[in-house]
Amino acid sequence: MLSLVPRRRVRPTEGALAMGEYTPFDLLRREFASLFDRAFAGWPVPFEMSWEMTEPWGVEMEEGEKEVVVRAEMPGFEASELEVTLRNNLLTLRAEHREPAAEGAAERRQARLERTVLLPPGIDPEKVEARYRNGVVEVHVPRTPQAQPRRIEVKA
Repeated sequence: MLSLVPRRRVRPTEGALAMGEYTPFDLLRREFASLFDRAFAGWPVPFEMSWEMTEPWGVEMEEGEKEVVVRAEMPGFEASELEVTLRNNLLTLRAEHREPAAEGAAERRQARLERTVLLPPGIDPEKVEARYRNGVVEVHVPRTPQAQPRRIEVKA
């Protein structure tokens, strides 16, 4: 019975994938976490950590009447290291940092983050603006006039 206790993930070290990146098996385990918890609720395992992984960097999307605002935390990057692309309704935020190899050094540090967000229909891709301040990328995506809500008069 003890072999059913799941092995917990340890955060990747410097030699592994970039901090916060997970393998497909980690993501699969995350999907099955709730199923396992329902099947073995009340399993007596003291001092057990939660199955849920935290996102490596926070992304939030706020939908307003006139625009959609996407904010993503990307601390430690310069604005020149960021790339924001929009294809149809998919907004991709990408950041990559590579330090030049120092003399006599056997390795160099690098970091890469990428996140794709599905935007709602009815956006205007020609007027998208992105700003980077204090480690947060803020992308403003305006809605088309046809997609904006309009008030309809109710007649009696």
